[in-house]
Formats: sequence, structure tokens, C-alpha cells
Amino acid sequence: MNDPTLMLRMLQFADSAFPIGSFAFSDGLEAAVAEGLVRDAATLACYTDEIVRRTATTDAVAALHAASACRCNDYPAVCKADGALLRTKLNDEARTMQRRTGRKLTELAVALFDNPLLQRWHADVKAERTPGCCPVAQGVLFAVCGLSDDALFATLIYGAANRVLNAALRCVRVSHIDTQRILTELATGIAALYDEASDMELDEMHAFSPQLDLLAALHEKGTGRMFMN
Repeated sequence: MNDPTLMLRMLQFADSAFPIGSFAFSDGLEAAVAEGLVRDAATLACYTDEIVRRTATTDAVAALHAASACRCNDYPAVCKADGALLRTKLNDEARTMQRRTGRKLTELAVALFDNPLLQRWHADVKAERTPGCCPVAQGVLFAVCGLSDDALFATLIYGAANRVLNAALRCVRVSHIDTQRILTELATGIAALYDEASDMELDEMHAFSPQLDLLAALHEKGTGRMFMN
């Protein structure tokens, strides 16, 4: 990451303003607030930490495998990672988020970069031959752009935490200082999570967070909503 071009690419793809629609999702935070489980900075920090850990052991594992497969020209392995990741998403809203943002990222990627692998991936996602989960699409894009695995992992973790914290500013009594403090503290444990995720096989992905899935089920039937999940 000493190359400023690569650094700029990573910042571009990590930007919350990157137009793939992720701002419309809260990773279940809205339902957690409605149920009184998240109500201040302390409970928000715990919730964000849980989202980050779940992202590391599911989304990041699939993305890292997809990126590695791209570098080895093993396209079937990319699709295998894509299908495996979708199966870890137990609720409909999570699956919708994965596929909708993944499709938008794929459309942007082929518009920005002229690459045969990206074009093949885009064709398969468009034809619904593969789900097109966003983290896997990120893995493909990062591999094509020559970005490293640790850059990919950091971008995924930052994206997950940032979605929750940005949503919190709309529905929790916290300040920008609170959310930035939470993000700063989360960064101290990222290296250990990266070591764990980078050693995991696809069949080792795990996301035992039943409370989050129950909140998603409640949110699906909610009537007053700002976010799509």
C-alpha cells in the first residue's frame, strides 16, 4: 500500500458515498433501537462490535477466498464463495442487502474497469447464475485492481461498522464524537480478526448471532422504517 494509486482506490471503494446503496441499510440497528437494546453510546459500541465480528467470520472470509480465486484464474471458486456466503444469511433482509448492493457494485466495476473477469462476473450476476453478494464482488474488484487482502479486509470491516454508526446518528442519542470514538476503539482489534478470517475455509464460516436474526425478523414486519434492514 505504498502506491498512492492503490491507496486512492481503497479509499474510493471504502467511501460511504460510493454509490451502491449501502446507506439504505442499518444491519438491524433500527430494530435494536425500537426494542430498547441499543439506547446509548455503550450499547451501540457492543452492537457494532458484534456486527464487525460477524462480518469478519462470514463476509470477509468469502471475499478473501474470491480474491484469491481471481488471482489464480479459478472462476468457479469465485462462484462457490458467492453461494456459500449467501447461505450464511438467514433472514430475507440480509440476503436482499447482499444481492442489491453487490449488483450495484458489479455494475459500477464494469463501467470503471475494462476487464474480462469483471465482465464475466457481471454477466453471471445479471443472469442470476450466481447471487452476486457484495463482499464477493468486492473481492473480485480488489483482485482486478491489484489491491491486497489486508486492504480488502479493512474495507469490509470499515464498511460494516460505518453503516451501523452512520445509521445510529439518525436513531440513537449519540454524537459524531461518540461514533468516531467507537470506530477508533474497534480498530485496535482488527489485526487479530484478520488473522482469524484469513485462516478460515469457506465451510468454517460462522455467524451465530440469533438475536440479530430475531431483530431482522421483527424489522421485516415493521411499519415505521427509515432503513431497508
